[in-house]
Amino acid sequence: MKEEDEAAGGLEATPSGNEVPNKIEIEAEAIEEPPKAGFGTLMRVFAFGQTKDRIIQIICALAAICSGAAMPLMALVLGRLTANFTDKDEQASADFMKHVATNALWFVYLFIAKFTLVYIWSFGFGYSANRMVQALRLKCLNRILHRSVTAHDAQTPGALSNAITIHCNSIQSALSDRIGIMIHAFSMLLASFAVAFSQSWHLTLVMLGLVFLTLGLIGFIVGSDQKIEAGLLKRYADCSAIAEDALGSIKTVVAFGAAPKFLAKYEAILEQAQADGKKRGPFVGLMFACQYFFMFTGWAIGFYLGAYLYKHGKITDPGRILSVFFAMLIGLGAIMALGPNMPSFIKAVAASGDVFKILDDADQTDATVDSIASRLDTCNGHVELRNVSFSYPSRPGQKALMDVNIEFTKGTSTAVVGPSGAGKSTLISLLERWYQPTEGVLSLDGYDITAVDAKWLRSQIALVQQQPQLFNASIFENITYGLIGTEQEHVSVEEKMRLVEEACQKARALDFIHKLPNAFDTIVGDQGGLISGGEKQRIAIARALIGRRPILLMDEATSALDNENSKVVETLMTASEDRTTIFISHKISSAMKADRIIVIDKGQVVEQGTHEELIASGGLYKRLHDAQLQGESEPTEFAPVESSLIELNPLVKWPSVVEDSSPNQTAEIPDITKRSLFSNLCIIAKEQKRYWPVLLIGVFAAIITAQIFPVQAILLGRVLDTFQNNTRQSQQLSSDANFWSLMFFVVGLGALISYAVLGFFMTLLGIRLTKFYRLDYFRAILSQRIDFFDRVTSGALVSRLSTDPANLHELISVNFGLLISIFVSIISGSIIALVFSWRLALVAIFGAMPVVFAAGFIRMTLDSSLAEATAKIFEESARFASDSLSSIRTVKAFTMESIVQKSYEQHLAQTMRRLSRKTAAITLFFAFSESAELLAAALGFWYGGKLLKEGKTSTEEFFTVFIAVIVGGQAAGALFGFSSNISKASIASNNILGIRRQVHEPEEQTPLRDVEGEKDANVVVDFRNVSFAYPARPEVTVLKNISLQISRGQTVAVVGSSGSGKSTLLALLERFYDARAGSINVFGKPISSEEADVFRRRLAIVPQEPTLYRGSIRDNITLGVDEDKVKEEDIISACDAADLTELIASLPGGFNSDCGAKGIALSGGQKQRIAIARALIRNPEILLLDEPTSALDAESELLVQETLQRIQGGRTMILVTHRLNTVKTADVIIVMAAGHIVEQGTHHELMAQHGHYFKLYQASRGEEV
Repeated sequence: MKEEDEAAGGLEATPSGNEVPNKIEIEAEAIEEPPKAGFGTLMRVFAFGQTKDRIIQIICALAAICSGAAMPLMALVLGRLTANFTDKDEQASADFMKHVATNALWFVYLFIAKFTLVYIWSFGFGYSANRMVQALRLKCLNRILHRSVTAHDAQTPGALSNAITIHCNSIQSALSDRIGIMIHAFSMLLASFAVAFSQSWHLTLVMLGLVFLTLGLIGFIVGSDQKIEAGLLKRYADCSAIAEDALGSIKTVVAFGAAPKFLAKYEAILEQAQADGKKRGPFVGLMFACQYFFMFTGWAIGFYLGAYLYKHGKITDPGRILSVFFAMLIGLGAIMALGPNMPSFIKAVAASGDVFKILDDADQTDATVDSIASRLDTCNGHVELRNVSFSYPSRPGQKALMDVNIEFTKGTSTAVVGPSGAGKSTLISLLERWYQPTEGVLSLDGYDITAVDAKWLRSQIALVQQQPQLFNASIFENITYGLIGTEQEHVSVEEKMRLVEEACQKARALDFIHKLPNAFDTIVGDQGGLISGGEKQRIAIARALIGRRPILLMDEATSALDNENSKVVETLMTASEDRTTIFISHKISSAMKADRIIVIDKGQVVEQGTHEELIASGGLYKRLHDAQLQGESEPTEFAPVESSLIELNPLVKWPSVVEDSSPNQTAEIPDITKRSLFSNLCIIAKEQKRYWPVLLIGVFAAIITAQIFPVQAILLGRVLDTFQNNTRQSQQLSSDANFWSLMFFVVGLGALISYAVLGFFMTLLGIRLTKFYRLDYFRAILSQRIDFFDRVTSGALVSRLSTDPANLHELISVNFGLLISIFVSIISGSIIALVFSWRLALVAIFGAMPVVFAAGFIRMTLDSSLAEATAKIFEESARFASDSLSSIRTVKAFTMESIVQKSYEQHLAQTMRRLSRKTAAITLFFAFSESAELLAAALGFWYGGKLLKEGKTSTEEFFTVFIAVIVGGQAAGALFGFSSNISKASIASNNILGIRRQVHEPEEQTPLRDVEGEKDANVVVDFRNVSFAYPARPEVTVLKNISLQISRGQTVAVVGSSGSGKSTLLALLERFYDARAGSINVFGKPISSEEADVFRRRLAIVPQEPTLYRGSIRDNITLGVDEDKVKEEDIISACDAADLTELIASLPGGFNSDCGAKGIALSGGQKQRIAIARALIRNPEILLLDEPTSALDAESELLVQETLQRIQGGRTMILVTHRLNTVKTADVIIVMAAGHIVEQGTHHELMAQHGHYFKLYQASRGEEV
């Protein structure tokens, strides 16, 4: 329920001189101040771990530290082996090979240790991160569920859902194996320096200073990059809000051809995001460039200084210099491992800022006072308002209620009536404690409700909302939610079923439920979308009644009910002995049976008394009453029907057909043809030829960076040769040292330039492609047929729109360049190894690399399977969270917070159990691929020693090959370190391109044949033998052999009981679906012969539950027209016709006044009048109206009826309604039941027949006076 009367006159409560800023300004202001976050914010997540998690983390951290130290220890072994090789001429062959074999065996020991340790920390960190983030998600959900309604009004459910799902996913990704990789890498870096210090502290100090300089620069760059990332997250959150608006009301968007407008808004924010994203290019380029430039500069200085120290006797053994260099080489590998993982941490830091902003915002929570009166022993239901005034937080200067004094007592029913926007539903909001009075006291049983626990208070109140919210669960579960907080909450299932049936009997829901295939086990769908509006409202009434709460609040509880079923409210009015009943209504007829009637106008109580007293007083109530009666008088020849006949009405007893039936909705996008990632990347490359120059520059830079490490192997080989072939006093030693030091510096300059170019251009490419495919993805989803949205929930689609482009970006941005660099580096290193010593190279490469690649490939395959399973699971959790937050008022009203929390917790627990087993298998291959380079080193050293002994290779050749292969092994491990990115990108690319293929290759439809026989040019709509069932539920026939003709300029009313198929007629005319059988002609030709968008321009619809969007009133009215072509007088004319002139004139912002998210700033009646204006401004040839006056008071209803009669001239109107007093002037009335047309004719003709319509009309007159 939206606040029906936010203020006196609804939006007119906006304070003068304080105009509502337009949407663009709001977005700009929000984005200018992204949430502040740092690495410390991310570390706060560890506080959510339990003792078990801390023990696991300590063990894993120690394992990561030890595994990181394994590689630097290899430097010591390398130093010994180097000494063996350089002194081999002085050793016997047997002793030489013995020393080589002994030292090579140490590599095997290091492999076993590293494999074990990597497995421990990788699995352990992932397991504990899952548990910690699960606790974080639950805490975040708990805080969101207990936020005040004001706070919820300020943010969309999608934005809050993102915090629980997408942002927490980013945090979990960073704190699982990635934090292990980071600790492992830092340990490797520190251990490398420890080993280097042990060999030569002079040499190491110089290189250490450069490393600190490097880390300092990287820290500055990362900090700057994180600020940009936080802004990007905010931009993308705004994109999600737009997508949530559009996809949550897709039928309205499609009917009004509004997709281009939503796409334009979406693209505008993406343009801003692209501009922000481009700023990351220099930072990303510098981050990688600084790492490698300073490392090679350090080697240049280190080699020069090492030679100097060796020459002057400060270092006695050249093996020590080489140990330092090998340690630095391994340290470089550590920095290589840090680089690709930094973006994940940057994103996680920004995400943690958003999450903890919610957790730390205590001011936004529901206030609960811990006092003696916080929970009363009993609740008598005595409610009193004493001098209560109230202003909505967004408009503190205007009062929605002014000095109201009302008393509601137990055992009585009170109806609150008044014009739309008078302040009626504000009473509901105050009683539910969604807001608190600005002035005065609202008390329950003598206690100020602000001193009463909010949750306990709501447990004493049952609420039926104007637009009831159901959850995607069974009918039984939805109704039993009404037991939460009552004494019956924990009774047996059998007792609950008895209570459910009893409540359904009172709500007149039992008959239609029993006739459903699955009865009480029927799933009602997303927002109750699988059942009709009337059925949904009856289930909501049953939910309110089952708990037998002391206070019953009903807000327009009969707006979606036919006249017969509306009698349930009459019954509740006259059976209030054990409760306090408060009924909000526009319909005077529904209020007449109440013990007392209160009339509110402009936020004040203007009258109160019984029906008879108020009629006698001749005030506002009588005026509303007379307005409702106007036009209801009937000729006396239609004799009244006995009530017994009405009760036996066979129409009421016919089976109810689920009018808006849809298939069971899921979170998974259906019918996606899976293709390989390579195929999808080829498609992307073909589509994005305009970005080829950027790509080619990035790829060229990646190829250059790939040569750096093979060249490094050559240089290090030369360094070893320099020390081996020159004596300490040799002048050649100094000359060679100078030259090769300069070469190291030159390579460093090459690394600086090439990595800067790679980082900048690949970041630029990634942000541009992300913008394109985010927009393309949204466009493709909006272009799907309506039955697609019946199968997939809007929450899942919004989640996919956020995650899939982000996952694709993770691959096609800098990581793509790094992958190319790594892959080419492996090839180049292998070629250099083959050139220098083909025998050793063949053994080292083919003895080790196939095993590494096999392990990596298996890991990648398992990772892909895990990513797909994880994506499906988290889509489902995103849907669950979004559903719950979209219905937050219902959750709060029925104190469902704990149930939602528990359900989500169970879902996460199942997720963890299912994923842990797969993760354990994947981690084995990850550990092997991370450690296999040590086996390659063992094999290489042993075989290299053998070749050296036999004189088939030189020391220089050996070390060149060895370093090339070792670097290649590290590169292979880094390559498969991207397996998670690759797997997620594969799924994302399939979803993005696959859903687009569904648009480009639509399912073949059986064409509807042209209507046979002679055509009447005056016939606008012609149904011939039309049958229809919803696409994924073919067994339920909703329309059965329907035939009807509607002539140009006619007003045709469609009436019948809830679920009889009325709205399905409108759905077929709007081309939401295609008929299964029969033919439909519109405008003299088959309905499918014209482009759907072009066809819909000739129609307009006013839905039963109108949807408004964030933006101005002008934006909402012109939703379905071209704003550049519409004239101001056209807007004014449409508003005049919809009785909006007075409302808009009272607003400081006029047409530019903001409607708020989902029209929250407007009352229900005001929203419906804007929806009518939105339809009228299109000047449609056919106007479709689905309960257009259900939310209007009697006077507004009369005005709208008069408007519709006035504008009819030449226009065809089809009206679906339960309110039979609005159809008497229709040219044709069609009576439907169970998918059949049972009668049709004028009002007088149908009354004369004394058939179904006659009985329905008499029943309505019995209710409506």
